[in-house]
Amino acid sequence: MLAACLLLCIWGYTAVRLDDEMQQALERAGIENRDVATILAAQLGDALGPLSELPADLAYFLRPYREISRKAHGRIEIAGSEGDVLAALQDGLPAGAPAPQDTVRLLDVRSLPRHGLQVRVSQERARVLAQLDGPRWRLLAQAALASLAVLALGGAIVWAARRRLRAQRRQAQGEQITLSLQLARERSRADQLATRDELTGVANRRHFYDIASGKLLQARHSRNHYALLLVDMDRFKHVNERLGQLAGDALLQEAAARLRRVLRDGDVLARFGGDAFVLLLCEVASEERLAAVAGTILDALRQPFAPAAGAAILATASIGIALYPRDGQSVDALLSGADSAMAGAKTARDSFRFYDMALNLSSARSLELQGRFEMAMRENEFCLHYQGKFDTARGHIVGLEALLRWDHPHHGLIFPNEFIGLAEETAAILALGNWSIAAACRQLAQWRQDGLPLVPVAINISARQLRDPQLLATVTRCLAAHALAPALLELEVTESCFIDDISQAREVLERLRALGLVISLDDYGTGYSGLSHIRLLPIHTLKIDRSFIRDIAIDRNDAMIVASTIGLAHGLGLRVVAEGVESGEQLACLQQLGCQQVQGFYLHRPAPAAAIAALLAAARLAPAPAM
Repeated sequence: MLAACLLLCIWGYTAVRLDDEMQQALERAGIENRDVATILAAQLGDALGPLSELPADLAYFLRPYREISRKAHGRIEIAGSEGDVLAALQDGLPAGAPAPQDTVRLLDVRSLPRHGLQVRVSQERARVLAQLDGPRWRLLAQAALASLAVLALGGAIVWAARRRLRAQRRQAQGEQITLSLQLARERSRADQLATRDELTGVANRRHFYDIASGKLLQARHSRNHYALLLVDMDRFKHVNERLGQLAGDALLQEAAARLRRVLRDGDVLARFGGDAFVLLLCEVASEERLAAVAGTILDALRQPFAPAAGAAILATASIGIALYPRDGQSVDALLSGADSAMAGAKTARDSFRFYDMALNLSSARSLELQGRFEMAMRENEFCLHYQGKFDTARGHIVGLEALLRWDHPHHGLIFPNEFIGLAEETAAILALGNWSIAAACRQLAQWRQDGLPLVPVAINISARQLRDPQLLATVTRCLAAHALAPALLELEVTESCFIDDISQAREVLERLRALGLVISLDDYGTGYSGLSHIRLLPIHTLKIDRSFIRDIAIDRNDAMIVASTIGLAHGLGLRVVAEGVESGEQLACLQQLGCQQVQGFYLHRPAPAAAIAALLAAARLAPAPAM
C-alpha cells in the first residue's frame, strides 16, 4: 500500500514536471523568436517608415527582440489589423511566403490594439516536442529509477515483514512444541505419580490392583498357578531408627531393584507402603517352583546392602504366599491370605510360608497375645525354664540356659517362638528382656541361699535390648541387688544384633565383658558372620546352630563344616558349644571333633527351677574354666 502511494506520487510529480517543461519550452521558443526583432523592425521600417517614427510603445515592444537568437527555427510575423502580414521571418530570415498550412504549429499572439498590430510567434509542434525529448526521457528515467527504488524499498519492507513473520511463526511453533513437550512431561509425571511408587519406581497399590485384576481374569483359563507374594523386610524399623530415613530409603530402593531382577516378564511388582512389597507371579508350573522362587527372593534380599553410616546393612525378609484360586479369587482375598502367611513367617524371620486355613486362627491368636503383654507382665505370667550345658570330656553340668515361657491362663504354656516376634514389634521386648535378667539373678540367689552349687546362667539378649542405653545399668543393678559375681551371668546374642550398627553393638558388649560377664554368640552359621568377622567381636563362646548338628553323624559335609568351625574357633581362643544334640551318635561325633560343651534334648530337656535344683544337688561339678 505504501509503495503504491509512493509510485502514484512519483508519476504525478513526473507528469507535472513534463507539463512545466513543455510550457517553459514554449516560452523559450517565444523568447528565442524575439531575436529577430531587429530584422522585423527593418522590414516594418521599409513598410511603415523608420523605427524612430514608430509609436513609442511599439518600439518598446520590439526592443527586447533584438537580443533573441536568430536560430530559433520558428516564424515571427507582424500583422495588421486586417490580418495581413506586414513583416515575417522564417528560421531567422526574412520570409515573403505565408506560413505552411500542412504542419501543426504552436502559436503565440501578442496584440497592440492601440496601433492595430499583432506579433505572431509560431513554431512547428514537432520541433518543440523534439526539444522536449531530452528532458522528458530524463524525467522518465528519473521516475523509473525512483520507481525501482520505491519497489526495492517496498520489496525490502515486505521481505523484512515476511521474515519477521516467519521468525514469529517459528518462535510460536517452537513455543508450541516446548509447551507440548512440557505438557507431555507433566502428563507422564502425573501418570507416574498415579501408577508408580515415588521412592522405588515400581507399581503402587492402586496400579497393582488394576494390573492384578486383569491378570486374574486371564488366570481363569490357565492350568498353571498364579500366586500373590507379600514380602516384608524384617527389622526395617530398626534400620530407620539407627541409621536414619535416608539409609532406610536406600535399602528399599535396592530391595526393589533386586526383586525386579528375580521376576520374569509378565510378573507384577508393587510397593504397598512402608517396607512391604507385593508380587504377582503368573503361570508358575507347581508349588515347588513357587517355593524355589521364594527361596531365590530370600537369597537376593539376604545379601549385604550398600554401606551406610560406616557399616553394611544386613537385612532379611519374610514372605507370605497365597495361591489363585485355592486361597482366593480376588486381589483382596489373596492379599488377606498372603498377609496371614507372612505373619506366620515373621515368627521365624528370613523364611516364607504358604497360606492355609489354620493361619487365620493363628493370626487371631497372635493378636490376642499381643494385646495381653502388659497384663501378663503385671500378673507375673512369664517364667524361666532352664536347660543344662555339659562338658563333653567328663559329662559334668557346666552351665544353664534360661529359656522364657509364657504360662497363659487359657492357652497353657506358650513357647517363645510364638510370642517373641510379636513382642519385638512393640516395646514389650525390652520389658521381657529386663524381666528375664532380673528373674535369672533372683533364681541364682535363691539356689545359693538353698546351699546349691552355682553354674553360669545364660540369658538371650535381643537386638533391641542391646541398643537400650539402660542395659548396662540394668545388669549392674541386678547383680548388685543379689550380690552375684558377674561371671555367673552369661549373655547370648545372635548375629542379627550386629545388622544395624556393628560398631555400637561391639562397644556395648565390650563394656559388659569388662564387668566380668560371659558373652556368647548364639545360632552361629545361620547368619552372615565369618570367623574372620567373629574375631573382631568381644565374645568368649561360639554356639553352633542345631541345623549343622542334626545330620552330623550321616552327612559328611555337615561334619566337615563343624570340624572346621571348631578348629578355627579354638584357634581364636573361643569356647565351642554345640546346640540341638538329640542322639548318642551326634554326641560321639562332637566328642571326636573336639567340641568342648554340648546342649540338647539327649542330655537334658528344659525344666522349671525346682527340677534344676535337684540336678544341681546331684551333679559332680567341674571347676569353672578360667575366663
